[in-house]
Amino acid sequence: MTSDTSELAATTDATTDATTDDTTDDGSGPADTVRRSALPLLLRQLLPGLVVLFTVLRTVKPVDDPDTFWHIAAGDRLRQTWSFSGPDPWSTMSTQPWRLHEWLPELLMSWAQQAFGLAGVSWLLPLGAAAVVLCLWVVVRRQAPLLVAAIVLVVATVALSGSLSLRPHLVSFALAAVTTGAWLATRSDLRPRWWLVPLTWVWACSHGMWFVGVAIGVVALVGLFVDRTVRGRPWLRLALVPLGSLAAAAVTPVGPGLLLAPLAVGETTHFVAEWRAPSLTDVYFVAFLLLAVATLLIWSRERRRTPVTEILLVGLAIGFSLLYVRTIAVGAAIIAPMAAMAIARVARLPREPIARREVVLTLGLAAAGLAVAGQLAPSRAAQPGWGPNDLDRQIAALPAGTVLCNDYGSGGWLIWKHPNVRPAIDGRIEVYAVKHVEAYMTFQNAATGWDDYLDQTGCRWALVPKDLPVAESLVRQTFWTVAARGSTYLLLKAPTT
Repeated sequence: MTSDTSELAATTDATTDATTDDTTDDGSGPADTVRRSALPLLLRQLLPGLVVLFTVLRTVKPVDDPDTFWHIAAGDRLRQTWSFSGPDPWSTMSTQPWRLHEWLPELLMSWAQQAFGLAGVSWLLPLGAAAVVLCLWVVVRRQAPLLVAAIVLVVATVALSGSLSLRPHLVSFALAAVTTGAWLATRSDLRPRWWLVPLTWVWACSHGMWFVGVAIGVVALVGLFVDRTVRGRPWLRLALVPLGSLAAAAVTPVGPGLLLAPLAVGETTHFVAEWRAPSLTDVYFVAFLLLAVATLLIWSRERRRTPVTEILLVGLAIGFSLLYVRTIAVGAAIIAPMAAMAIARVARLPREPIARREVVLTLGLAAAGLAVAGQLAPSRAAQPGWGPNDLDRQIAALPAGTVLCNDYGSGGWLIWKHPNVRPAIDGRIEVYAVKHVEAYMTFQNAATGWDDYLDQTGCRWALVPKDLPVAESLVRQTFWTVAARGSTYLLLKAPTT
């Protein structure tokens, strides 16, 4: 049984199961025989919402990302001073200006803590995770039938899972999907999505990966030109969108200096675990590879010519995912709609219209998950899930301005919870000179010359994990004493001279 596209759009939920589309997704000609889905329509419409619900409930937990804490502190400071850049207020060892280029989410974290405590901050993770998956659902669903969209959504969510932590980068994952979907829509109707320009401004005020949106636009423009989809003056008109987006990023409260901020981070990425290259032991990288390999295999076996626009976008996604562990999620957000289109052609299932019931079920299950998360947060997340919290009293008793030789992970926690001390290192790696970070790595590993770090920082106190090599070296080689012992950390004091 077949019908044309207009009839498909007009069908009711009761008849959609038997409806098929007689053209391929790219409108190039007749499709192969379309199969009838074996799953009832209601069950298929439930699938996206169930993915969102599961993701939301899985992220209900205490704040356990060490960087979340300094983001909260940054929001608190911004509300006090409304200064978006200037000297670093927290560490005596930083040498670079401190720019609050992620100030929108930081303000949200600060307000959440003021209103609802740390439990309120923790609820922002389920909220952010829901936003990311919902954005993916909208983009993927426009390219594929329900069953295919649900499968791609599950795999893409797994690929994203390694980075679903309470930080502003959640904004980048959601908006990378939205921007990709916008340019795929532009390929169909050749209409510029001017709203991407103010969206980039919001993105640039939220996370340092805002340039991903510009890159997606540039890649799409090249593809449209090579495909001969659009050229000449209409193409130049479309080119104003990424140019306008770049200009929007230059006029945030941080100023034009924001445009060069990604380069500053690049100098120190090799020191941070999440900036390492991915491997096959990373489940989320394997999930991304499933999407990429499936897409490439389908393309290789198709008779149709694969549009250059899709090839370049998939290439961009693969490039991001091969670069760092942290950017796998960006690659997953970009490749998902292309994978959905390719798998949909092989599956040959009818692409159901996005019915009101599907929207209500998906948003309803998302809202239900967030409501449950809100109820669970006060009991599960009222206390930090990271940091030497059992040493709070002893750290708080240190004199104001005490320089503390700490480990990298505890720096953000100290900034947030103990403003009386000055950590020697923290997750804002871009504000420290490369030489200082190298000296810290020598210190924490107790490598040759590690004790020079003590002189460089002027530390008379140290807060280090028990299992860090330098903990034993401080006690045995330089005769520091254990001032307080926690479950996982030691507070050490230098010998009196």
